[in-house]
Amino acid sequence: MSFEAQYFDGLSSRAKMVVVQVLAQTKQLTFDAEGLTHTFALADISVQAKLGLAKRLIDLPDKGRLEAVDISTLEATMPSKASTFWRALHHIENNLGWVLVVLIATVLSGWLFLQFGVPKLAEYVAKATPPTMETKIGKQALDGIDQLYFSPSKADPARKASITAALKQLCVALKDCPQYQLEFRDGGVIGANAFALPGGYVVVTDQIIELSRNDTEIVAVLAHELGHVKQRHAFRQSLQGVLSGLILAAITGDVSTIGSGLPAVLMQMRYSREHEAESDRYALNALQKACLPPKAFADILQRLEAQMPDKAKATEHKTAQNNNKADANKTTTTPLNHDAVSEMLASHPDTQARIQPFLAARQSCI
Repeated sequence: MSFEAQYFDGLSSRAKMVVVQVLAQTKQLTFDAEGLTHTFALADISVQAKLGLAKRLIDLPDKGRLEAVDISTLEATMPSKASTFWRALHHIENNLGWVLVVLIATVLSGWLFLQFGVPKLAEYVAKATPPTMETKIGKQALDGIDQLYFSPSKADPARKASITAALKQLCVALKDCPQYQLEFRDGGVIGANAFALPGGYVVVTDQIIELSRNDTEIVAVLAHELGHVKQRHAFRQSLQGVLSGLILAAITGDVSTIGSGLPAVLMQMRYSREHEAESDRYALNALQKACLPPKAFADILQRLEAQMPDKAKATEHKTAQNNNKADANKTTTTPLNHDAVSEMLASHPDTQARIQPFLAARQSCI
């Protein structure tokens, strides 16, 4: 049994046409090239998988290689589980129906991992990360956001001191406040907003202070942000973004999107509905323990919603519905202003449903 092949000796790129003899009795492969006879045991050669109509590649133990169109005589002499597997794989590759099935299965498994596996993995990584490292990440993120979006706060120092003291008083009553650092900024194009960064940094803008009617409303908002800090939501969410980017880069081969920068990612980040619900429950419990009216949180959220133009409301409602159906962890678009949507409302398409527990709760110490 024999077949024709091109022989590459591993030293030059010049191919030599040879006739390869397959010796079934001795389980060997032999051919002559440039006056020399080359003989190899079939157990020592490696036949690469069949790829479409491309030539078959046979790697030789002396670093040489054979390339042939048809090596059926060789494969018939060296049957193995591996060759059976590769024949089956080649059959699948050349069957459009099977290709579509495998493609759908690959896309589905990738989506399931991004949807459920990545959040769990991010949670595990967050728990294993030292708080000091998270704090450094948060500080770097805050510095970057300051350069891109914010300017120093212009709010009344007395008002800022009053808010700071009120938040400390709430934590005294709550007794399980996480470590945090309150930061005041002029929101500029961001507008009325408050959010938490990794490492316990909690940012509140002058515009939301102006929008509030008293310190209790601001403290209610900050209690919600402390809920994010308590559960390390910001750090977990940013890890999810990085892990998802790495996975997509591994699949597509495009790494250009990974280096977009943590500040931009965090400013465009939207928490999952589960994370937001956790923080709302934390805020409600904190307000009740501090003997503060839960209605204060509902009041300021309603005021934030009222300042949204009708067009922005409709756009945000539609965007939120799409995000909730597809992926509650996906990010939205550019930074926010009075023509866009506050972060406090962005993850919740139904503000009225969200504030119902705060409206129904009694102002009582627990």
